[in-house]
Amino acid sequence: MTETTPVPRRRWGGPPLLAALFCLLFFMEGLIFIPYVGLQNDEALFAGAFYPPPGFLHSMRIFGHLRLPTMIASYAGTLKAWPYVPIFRLFGSSTWSARIPMLLAGAATVWLLFVLVRQIAGARAALAATALLAADASFVMTTCMDWGPVALQHLLLVAGLVLLLRFHQSGRELFLAGGFFIFGLALWDKALFTWALAGLAAGALMVFPRALRLRLTRRNAAIAVLSLLIGATPLISFNIKRRLETFRGNARFSSEGFSQKATVLWRTLEGGCLFGYMVRNEPPPEPAPAVNEVEALSVRVSRAFAERQTGFLPFACVLAMALLPWLWRTPAGKLMVFALIFMVVVWLQMAFTKGAGTGVQHAVLLWPFPHVFAGVGLAEGSRRLGRAGLPVLAAALMAVCGSGLVVLNQYLAQLVQNGPTAVWTDAIDPLSAYLRTSPARHMYVPDWGIIGSLRLLNGGKLPLDPAPGEIAGDPKSHARAVKALAAEDAVFIAHTPENEVFDGDKARMDALARLAGYRPEVLKLIADRHSRPIFQVYRYVALAP
Repeated sequence: MTETTPVPRRRWGGPPLLAALFCLLFFMEGLIFIPYVGLQNDEALFAGAFYPPPGFLHSMRIFGHLRLPTMIASYAGTLKAWPYVPIFRLFGSSTWSARIPMLLAGAATVWLLFVLVRQIAGARAALAATALLAADASFVMTTCMDWGPVALQHLLLVAGLVLLLRFHQSGRELFLAGGFFIFGLALWDKALFTWALAGLAAGALMVFPRALRLRLTRRNAAIAVLSLLIGATPLISFNIKRRLETFRGNARFSSEGFSQKATVLWRTLEGGCLFGYMVRNEPPPEPAPAVNEVEALSVRVSRAFAERQTGFLPFACVLAMALLPWLWRTPAGKLMVFALIFMVVVWLQMAFTKGAGTGVQHAVLLWPFPHVFAGVGLAEGSRRLGRAGLPVLAAALMAVCGSGLVVLNQYLAQLVQNGPTAVWTDAIDPLSAYLRTSPARHMYVPDWGIIGSLRLLNGGKLPLDPAPGEIAGDPKSHARAVKALAAEDAVFIAHTPENEVFDGDKARMDALARLAGYRPEVLKLIADRHSRPIFQVYRYVALAP
């Protein structure tokens, strides 16, 4: 990958200790948000691999008897799901036990990025890149609330690069096999990792052609391909049986929304991409007061910085771009060019793919290369300033990282004052607690955004069923729908009208019920921390004669 010599090993302390502190900073940042944001449906989707009702698309038979789910969707595998089986058995299934492992994965990504960049560009550049990543609001929020999912994508990308760098330095085939096996796992986790592979290949071909010629033998190519295929075996098996469904269903060229996708990328770099989506911008009718010193401090800091929702990372990238002509012949400069090519290639793929790139969960797949590009550029540029370089670099990092922390604090302050939006609502926990006490033998969920979260929070013990929502639009299933509506041991769970994700789902159910002679009767309204009714639990009763 690179034409530099290995950096000598040093004793623990100095740069590694600082990098470890950045990992701890990242972990603590994410930990603060866990109780304020409810478990989102897509974030909990992986639990459908092992909790009922089943939520997987494909499975493989192991040893002729055991059948294991392998694909959650045509583009997403169950790699994330299986480590949670022992985790949930040990700690129970909850928002905390779902999010803490992903925070640990994010902290590991920060550490491995330090290891990778240090080997190529030195400790100063590595610390700059890891500091920028650890303080990036978009990275913290999308990793902690991993609905993309993206946490494993980042970890596997950087881990694979670390192993391939070790292969280049040592020539040991084990590192080559390990790196490409990890890339195969990343493909299984999310087929969109093909974007990253294309970016890595383009960067390596254009920046490190000599290193590629040195290591690209037939034997090494065979090891790389075989290891990649082994890691991606579940994805390959699925596409063999389903006639390339992953690619037929998701790979469609379109230039529609190009400017919108560019705006999403810029907002993601700024860190403010989740205001209005995860966190409400509008205050509730009765704002909730701060209940502890942390919340009160967050609100005060928010006001001191005029409720700032944007960070300076994009401008750090612009400054690094301006420095690139003076740095590109250095090892650090080559790493910057590699990062730039990776970002351009990956983003162009999402920009010209129909339905991709319009959300932060896609834009953030460029991470952590914006931080590598900016961090390495600032660090290498500071070397040109002699003794003044370190103070100038420290000041620049404090400004950029500080702005990221200000944006993170603004998320917390708005969660305290305004709360999360309906799809991230903290009302999901009291809803879950209420349903655990319900004697109902059937719990029908006609609206999107509920069933996955409830399945995880209750360990698959609730008798959840999405069927009536589908039945309502299927005339052939009218009899089954009426039977479900008339069941005395059934309840229905939906958002309140103003919080419905897909307008009209409950209205269609109610219309069907009226035709069959029934009306809805609300049993319980579930409110969020700010006293806004978010969910309604109801049943259908016979109309009066």
